[in-house]
Amino acid sequence: MIKKNLIPTAIYAALTVLITLTMLEEASFIFILIALNISFGIFILFTFYQNFRIARRNSILNNQNIPDERSTIERIRNFDSKDVLKISQRPFLFGLENRWISDHEFYFDQNFFYAADKAGTALKYPLTDITELSGTGTVINNNRIWKITLGTGSESCEYHFAHNFSIWNRNFQNFYTTVKRIRPEAIKSEWSLWRM
Repeated sequence: MIKKNLIPTAIYAALTVLITLTMLEEASFIFILIALNISFGIFILFTFYQNFRIARRNSILNNQNIPDERSTIERIRNFDSKDVLKISQRPFLFGLENRWISDHEFYFDQNFFYAADKAGTALKYPLTDITELSGTGTVINNNRIWKITLGTGSESCEYHFAHNFSIWNRNFQNFYTTVKRIRPEAIKSEWSLWRM
């Protein structure tokens, strides 16, 4: 979001300076400056409205991630993450990151995907339930936000997370290749170092 708004803000600043330096007539100068400020204000309001809609949709989807008794999802109380690999991290953006990423930590092993909450409870999904793994257009602190959709019978749920890939930690890349091996049709975005 910040990168998307940075270019229009720079253009706005450049136009304001250019108009201020080149305008000789006061009446047209004020009219053009007011029109420029109104258009920039509309752009900012539209951006906030768009992000609010995305955050609201994600919070509604996150509240639907409770399994019923008939599904293949298993609820684990007192989740222990020693035997599984962590694939997510929480980027810092002064609390605004909660609008774009789910409020869980994500793990996997060779057969299952885990979504653990702060209370120590985890939901355990089979990797075969993954219907989509794709990178979104949102980037926070140079980390692309990824979306995973899990289909569980007639229901499906969606999580958004920032990967924890680094030079020393290749867990997300291993998760990506495991999902690609098990469910190649679920991969919607190609993984590369340039499109993390």
